[in-house]
Amino acid sequence: MMSPELLSIAIAVGEPIVGLDLGKGAFGRAALGGAVFSHTRLNEADLRGADLREAVFEHCDLRGVLLAGANLRRAVFDHCLLDHADLRGANLHAALWTECEAPHAQLADAQLSMATLTRSRLDHAVLRGANLDSALLDQASLRDVCADGAHWRQTTISSCDLTLLTWTGATLLRVAFIGTDLQGKSFARLRVEGCQFLNSQLARADFSEAEMRQCNFQGATLDGACFAKARAPLALFCEVQGEKADFGYAQLRQALFTGARLPGANFSGADLYQTHFAGAQLPRAQLASAQLTYADFRHADLSGADLREAAMFRTVLHGANTREARMTDRARAIEEDPDLAAAERWRPLEPTS
Repeated sequence: MMSPELLSIAIAVGEPIVGLDLGKGAFGRAALGGAVFSHTRLNEADLRGADLREAVFEHCDLRGVLLAGANLRRAVFDHCLLDHADLRGANLHAALWTECEAPHAQLADAQLSMATLTRSRLDHAVLRGANLDSALLDQASLRDVCADGAHWRQTTISSCDLTLLTWTGATLLRVAFIGTDLQGKSFARLRVEGCQFLNSQLARADFSEAEMRQCNFQGATLDGACFAKARAPLALFCEVQGEKADFGYAQLRQALFTGARLPGANFSGADLYQTHFAGAQLPRAQLASAQLTYADFRHADLSGADLREAAMFRTVLHGANTREARMTDRARAIEEDPDLAAAERWRPLEPTS
């Protein structure tokens, strides 16, 4: 077995470590910065507190390795086995993981800011309290991961499997979800401000009581999704679609629902002050007791909708379909504008030969 001193010397002179068996070796707090390990066995090795900044691990066996508190800043892990690896509190800032297998890895309180994890599997791993600011997770599997209390700021999550992942108490700010299935995922009571959910599958997702200022849900599917009591001013729901979405008592001031298709949606008691519903399809929607002051429903479908006890001061109903809709404050709304209707019908004359 190579001693820690000899290993440090070999690395210091630029010698790559190729094909060696260093399993169960004791290298705690060793100075190994810039090391290159290729096809090396480091399973169950003790590297706690070691300096491994900018180290390269290529096709290495790191199963059960102890790397708690290690400095792995800008380290590279390529096709490595990291089953049950202990990386608690490790510094993995700007680290690169490519096609690694790391089920049951322990990454609690790890620093993963600006890290890139591509086509890697971290099923059943623990990311509790980890820092994932500006990280990129691409085609990664995070099934049954515990990410409670983790920090996700400006993180990009692309085509990942988040089945059974939990993030209770986590902070998600300006996170971009791209091509990731979020059906049934719970964001309840989380802070998810400025997050991007463009074209996401959010059927049965739970955003109840979440802080969602300026989130973007454009084109998302919201069948059965729950936004009850969410605080989402200035959020974008343009062209979303789904049946029986629940926005009951949500704060949605100045949100945009332009072109949304939400039949049977529940907005009862919601604050929809200056909210824009132009062209929205809202048949049978529940808007009872909602705050609709200055809301814009021009050309919206409100057929069969319930707006009883809703405040409709200066609510725009120009061109809206209100057949069988029930309203108790319609007298204060702005009805059809004849001049605007004429302008909308205007078409240029066909050129004559």
